Amino acid sequence: MRLSKDHYWWMGLTDGDMEGVWQWYDTDERPTFTDFMPGDAGNHNAEDCAVFCSDYDYRWADYACSIKNSPLCEARGHECGASIVG
Repeated sequence: MRLSKDHYWWMGLTDGDMEGVWQWYDTDERPTFTDFMPGDAGNHNAEDCAVFCSDYDYRWADYACSIKNSPLCEARGHECGASIVG
């Protein structure tokens, strides 16, 4: 990711339904793991998408969904054969 020109990658995680309650976009399941930068996981009403953030050494950030971010992977959760961390 460090060699790519983009600075943020959306991972499919959102708190759009309830602020601070993170869920996978396609399954509504809550993640079992998070890596948000301290102080950046909630209470930002206009920021509902979790992204890998280059400014935070690729820790997660709460970011506005209205800003176009590259998806990290375009597979639905149920299409992945292996266990997904998160």
